[in-house]
Amino acid sequence: MRNRSLGGIIQLRIGSANKKMRCRASFLHVGISCVLLAASLLAQKETFAPASDVSFGISTDRGRYRAGELISLKYRIRNISNAPLYVPREWEATCPASPHLWAWFEDSSGKHFVPGYAGSCTGGPKTISERMSKEAVLLKPGEHLDGTFRLDTKLFGGLKPGAWRIEAALSGWAEEKFSDAERSELTQMASPFMRGEIPASTRITLTASGK
Repeated sequence: MRNRSLGGIIQLRIGSANKKMRCRASFLHVGISCVLLAASLLAQKETFAPASDVSFGISTDRGRYRAGELISLKYRIRNISNAPLYVPREWEATCPASPHLWAWFEDSSGKHFVPGYAGSCTGGPKTISERMSKEAVLLKPGEHLDGTFRLDTKLFGGLKPGAWRIEAALSGWAEEKFSDAERSELTQMASPFMRGEIPASTRITLTASGK
């Protein structure tokens, strides 16, 4: 009788221990699921995406141009992330406007020749949604935006014949430039907006204007 009672007690204890183990495993599984869900929701609510989610490149039709000639600089902006995001067009839709994309020359000594700009001001959009509908382009993963940026070499003083590097920068949106109300409105939009800056460059040769 004692042996049977002892065996029963052992079985009860083992059964209780198994139940505790299963219960702990269930709690652990639920805890991990909650953490993953929270991380997913946090990612969905991100208002801005890093510049590393985007690639930016520039190119020219030719490798040689005459000094004073107009150069058509082609650019490509590509979404290299795994989620849709907004990238900027060339200019802000603000009053006055500032460029999201700008380019300049660098000579062999590293000296920069940067042009000025004057943004037009005919009355900007009234809401942040209206502004972004004109200023931003939504790219799905793998999609790209192509465009052309004109560089008039006549506007750059001191561009002598020789080897030059054209440098460009694509600038996203800066969070600190938006008000709390504007950031709240941006959060309601479908995808995040690129922040930060991406450089790009290409090399050309300038020849004398008569050649």
